[in-house]
Amino acid sequence: MTVKPAEKMSTRIHLLPENLANKIAAGEVVERPSSVVKELVENSIDSGASRIFIDIQTGGRKLISVSDDGSGMGPDDALLAFERHATSKIKTDDDLFAISTMGFRGEALPSIASVSRVRMTTCDGAGRPGTLIAIEGGKLVVVKEAGAPRGTLFEVRDLFFNTPARLKFLKSRETEFGHIAASAEIIALAHPGIHFRLTHDGREILDCPPVPPAGGIRDRVAQVYGADFAGRLSGVDYSRDGYSVTGLISSPNFDFSDKSKQEFFINGRPVRSLIISRALYDAYRSMLMKDRHPGCVLFINMDTAKVDVNVHPAKREVRFADNSEVQRVVYDAAASALRKLDDGEPDAPFSVSIEDMKGRVRDIVEEYVQAPKQDRIPWRGTSIKEPVQERMQLPRTPEQRTQPEHYGAWQRPALLQVLDTYILMPDADGYIVIDQHAAHERIQYEKVKRSFGRQGAGSQGLLVPEKIDLTAREASLVEGLIPELAAIGIDVEAFGGGSFLIRSKPLFMEKIDIKEVVLGLISEMEESDLKAKAEELREKVYQLIACKSAVKANQRLHPEAMARLIQQLFECETPYACAHGRPTVIRYGANELEKLFKRK
Repeated sequence: MTVKPAEKMSTRIHLLPENLANKIAAGEVVERPSSVVKELVENSIDSGASRIFIDIQTGGRKLISVSDDGSGMGPDDALLAFERHATSKIKTDDDLFAISTMGFRGEALPSIASVSRVRMTTCDGAGRPGTLIAIEGGKLVVVKEAGAPRGTLFEVRDLFFNTPARLKFLKSRETEFGHIAASAEIIALAHPGIHFRLTHDGREILDCPPVPPAGGIRDRVAQVYGADFAGRLSGVDYSRDGYSVTGLISSPNFDFSDKSKQEFFINGRPVRSLIISRALYDAYRSMLMKDRHPGCVLFINMDTAKVDVNVHPAKREVRFADNSEVQRVVYDAAASALRKLDDGEPDAPFSVSIEDMKGRVRDIVEEYVQAPKQDRIPWRGTSIKEPVQERMQLPRTPEQRTQPEHYGAWQRPALLQVLDTYILMPDADGYIVIDQHAAHERIQYEKVKRSFGRQGAGSQGLLVPEKIDLTAREASLVEGLIPELAAIGIDVEAFGGGSFLIRSKPLFMEKIDIKEVVLGLISEMEESDLKAKAEELREKVYQLIACKSAVKANQRLHPEAMARLIQQLFECETPYACAHGRPTVIRYGANELEKLFKRK
């Protein structure tokens, strides 16, 4: 067969012009003005800058200016920086798998320059003039010497002026600047030793001077999110097997309606990671209510060879060499910090330690038992004979200047049940309210977990299998979960139609009605639970057993039962939340009481 010369052949495949290729690449790197800010600021960080100032006009549409006092560039490097895949960050294949810089692809500057009007002034401080380069839509316009201090000033004007399809998808000025501010805040959190300043249309929005090492991340969090937020977070400092996890984490009683107050950093790089997120939520398991979220600023440092940041052009996605190892380290770090909250750290619901609280409970019970019966305070708020004035230490008449003999009983600490649901207990400068159901649920939850730890995942067969009849939807959910249920000792098999047989139950559920538990588990399940692991299902079972076996609201308790319940509660590892994350204890101190009575 005769083949025509290549130059005469008609082909459908052809090389794209460089300018068009840059625009396509820009679509991956430059999604909106905040992407430009992120890339330019990361370059400034890599240059060793100690000061980075960001100036925005009209939400980034008109101007994005980033200036720094970093190493700057000489004239040759300045020109080369706008070539695709030109970078000083990596040189060999090995470098790609041990990245320690923020940028490394060499795509950002040419991508930005291809869809905007760019002006860069830079100087390396080597005793020669600086360099000014202007590029419009990817075309070099100006290259000349310019007077400039050491560092770089990068100005991006009229973003997407030559790609109107991209321009029309930009949101309002306020929305776009909101994304810019969020990006600046995250980067500022990652580098507390750098001075960041952000202005918008001439108004200063964010100013974060460098914080000393002694202040650390808490001072930077206070600059970004406010002192109140920073003050309510507890420190994390954990290391093991070449990993370290540091930062701040919220207590279970300081939660949020969304995940906006969660930031994760790998070797100083802000990232999104389902692995880390899952580890965090595992640590909070049974401490947070459904649809509530913790806050945190966590820094995970590890060998750069164990993490791959070359996943997405935006560099927010990462892969780990060992997912389970990372998840375990982050879980242990968060769980360790949460346990410290129960040892009297400021983030606990009140400032006393558990040991102090146990002592108070003992004192209250002993004093009640030892007091003569006629002096004992009624436990359930029944009526008192003496007038209200006497209780409040107010004489009824000018002649009555002394307190009644039985007034001393009112000074004695006591437990009081209100609405057959809440237990009130005096505190040093106020009082503590305990939800009896939530408290007992926490006690039962931890008992069940301990029981499982002693007896393991073994199961016992039922002499007579329990039959359950389900709807079509419920049956489909159970069929998908049969292997996971078996892994925790609940053997379920299809019995035709919507019927199933329960043939065994876990050893730790010896005295529990397994049918009631399985039906309750099904009623709480959602489609997403089909992907749940055995450990997550086991947690659901723990919670269900604890809830069903706990004392209920509107149930009258004997004084001794209330005392035992409170003592057992403060012997728990996590006494301040029930198995579903609801608070067990609320404290009203002098400050809250004075506000209620409008003394403040």
